[in-house]
Parts: sequence; structure tokens; C-alpha cells
Amino acid sequence: MTCLIQNVLKKYNKNIWVMYNNENSDRIFCKYFTKHLASNTICIISTQKVYIILSSLDKDNVEKLKYDPKKVQFFSYKSRDELDVILENIIADLNFSNKICLNFSTMSDRNTDIMSHGDYVYLTKILKKPYLKYKKKVKFESAEKMIYDLESRKTEKEINRLKLLADITNRILEETFKKIQIGDNEIQIVNKTKRITDEIMKLYVGSNDIVSYDMAWENCPIVLTGINLAKGGHSLPSTKKLFRGDTIYFDFGIKATFSDEMVLYTDMQRMGYALKKNEFSPPKQVMKVFNTLVNSISDGIDEMRPGVKAYKVDKVVRDEIIKAGYPEYNHATGHPVGKEVHDIGAIISIKKSKLANLELIENGIYTLEPRVNISNGGSIEDIDNEITSYLEKQEIKPCKILSKEN
Repeated sequence: MTCLIQNVLKKYNKNIWVMYNNENSDRIFCKYFTKHLASNTICIISTQKVYIILSSLDKDNVEKLKYDPKKVQFFSYKSRDELDVILENIIADLNFSNKICLNFSTMSDRNTDIMSHGDYVYLTKILKKPYLKYKKKVKFESAEKMIYDLESRKTEKEINRLKLLADITNRILEETFKKIQIGDNEIQIVNKTKRITDEIMKLYVGSNDIVSYDMAWENCPIVLTGINLAKGGHSLPSTKKLFRGDTIYFDFGIKATFSDEMVLYTDMQRMGYALKKNEFSPPKQVMKVFNTLVNSISDGIDEMRPGVKAYKVDKVVRDEIIKAGYPEYNHATGHPVGKEVHDIGAIISIKKSKLANLELIENGIYTLEPRVNISNGGSIEDIDNEITSYLEKQEIKPCKILSKEN
């Protein structure tokens, strides 16, 4: 784990990264170092060595930690004076590097704004002390780009499990579409989806290392039909009934917990159409909406690769919607997904968004979710890994609802 962090330091040409942990307040420190140090702990990481400074109250807990002593050194202190001496010696050992990275955000992102303001004030004050003593200069920078790099990329195990969950999510949606009837209202369709989810997930719990599941978010799924498609993708389901000639929109995902306590999420959207009597396929205006969405996603996938800034993908997808004559949608085109529904990392949005200026990360997994925001419009959201596109390889067809009226 320490090597991963040091490699990221080298990648971004940074010399020192300092983390401050108090009762597991710093999740990056807890994930990549340890959760077994409860008191105030300062971790100083250079490209060559890691220094962990801990309270004497936690000294015995160090015995539980297995690190190469040539690469990781531990220091314990009983008083503030002892801490000051330790910090001065380490900073001198690191040649008074004039830039130090800390875990705070410059983009108002809670995922990387890990330090509280009080912790920032305290830590910068004690780190500055030896610099002031020897009349050296120091600048504190955000470690957010390194955190994005570490946390956005998925492991091979995570990717394989997310592929499985995407398959399951797609299966649930396909089965749900088969059960929808003309005259069902949006709330009834939501309840059907939940019942079908329970039926299908029972087949998977206990296998594939899945031990439990849930809906991906509190008001999942979101179901909108016909005129309600113009309301926006976060609108709650209503008592509006599904009529013939309506399009139908699903926003749905599952949360799965695995035997090793890994928790993963999916987030997918699908569009359908309720055939009118004597119709055998959706009309041209509906197919235009659907094909525009599919083509925009396909073009976006073609643009996705490591190192590409997220706003460039957004522009490709968004331009396809506008070029087709539809109104611009007022939300991001996509986002990272996996460890959360809206995961940490680059947001695929317009250039004005700070998070859209981040680069896509190798082995990152992102959604693309363009929207035709009109009555009887639609939206499709697919999950994609920009190295090996998964859902792109599936044949995408509009779901046609063929059930008889109640």
C-alpha cells in the first residue's frame, strides 16, 4: 500500500504528503496504512520513506503493524515539545522541502476535503515551526489530485464484480419491463421493480461471494412516464398512469455487499415505449430520441481513454443531443461509479465544472447518461470502463411494452 502512494507522489512530481489522523478521521490514512492508531497521528510520506509519528498511548499498537523498517519508521511522543523535536528532525532529513501536500479540497469536494478546518490550522502551525526557526519557506498544497488517482482506479476484482452486478442490474430491468402493464402508475411500477429485484437477487445471494444487497439509493428506482419525462431525472414517481404511446424512463441500481466486506454499486438508466394498438414498433419520433441517445453514448465511449479530460467527453455527448434538435440537459453527462453510486473522481460535465477538468483514470469506471429532456423523451445510462468497454459490447434495443391493458 505504501508503494502505491509513493508511486502517485512520483507521478505528480510531489515530494512530501502529510496526513493527520485522529480517531480514524482520515480515511486515506486508514485505508493505506492502518485503522489501529486511535490518537493524534501524523504520517509524513516522501518518495523514499514513510514516517509515522504517534502518541505514546498508541505505542503498543505499533506491534500489530507489519512494515519494512527500512521503508517505514515509527516515532512516539509524550508531549508537544517531543513532537516538535521529532518533526524538526524529519523535516531536516527531508531537506526542508518547500511544498507539502495535505488532504484538503480546492474544489469543494467532500471526497477529498478530509481535514477539518481546525485540523488544518493545527497541523500547518506545527509543520511551519521548524521552517520559521531556520528561516525557510514552505507552501501547503492540496493532495486532491493524488487522492483522485488512488481512489478512482478500480482493482481487477472490483471490475469483475461490477461487470457481474451490471449484468444482474440489466436482468432485473429486462424482467421488470416484461411485467409492466398499460394502466400501471409510476409508484406501482416502482413496487414491481422492487419485488422482481428481491426474486432475482435471491438467486445470487450466497453465490459469487455476494452476501447481501439493497437498492442503490433511498428512492431507487426512479420511474417516469410520458409527460413526466420533462420534469427531470430526479423527480419522484407519481400516480400518473402509463398510457399507450408513452415512453418510460427507469433510473435504477443495486448495492451489493461481498463476503470480504467489499461494497459495490451500479447505476443504470433504460428507456422503453408502450405500443399503441396496431403498432408493431415505436414511431419515428420515439426512435429518433432513442437513437440519438445511443449514438451520443457510443461517441462518448469512443472519446474515453486514460488522460482525457472529462469535459471533452461531455462535449462530444452533449453536442450530439443538441445537434439532433433537442434542448440541452442541465446536468452532468456522467460520473464515476462503483464504490458509491456517485463515486470519487472526474465528473463528465461542462468545462466550467472544476471536477470536469480532471483526467479520466486508467481502470476507472464511469457512467454516461445523456437525456432528451422533453415530454415523452428519454434517458439511457450505461456503465463503461474506458479500457475495456463492457456494456458497449451488448446490443442495445428499445424496450417495447407489449402487455395488454388491465
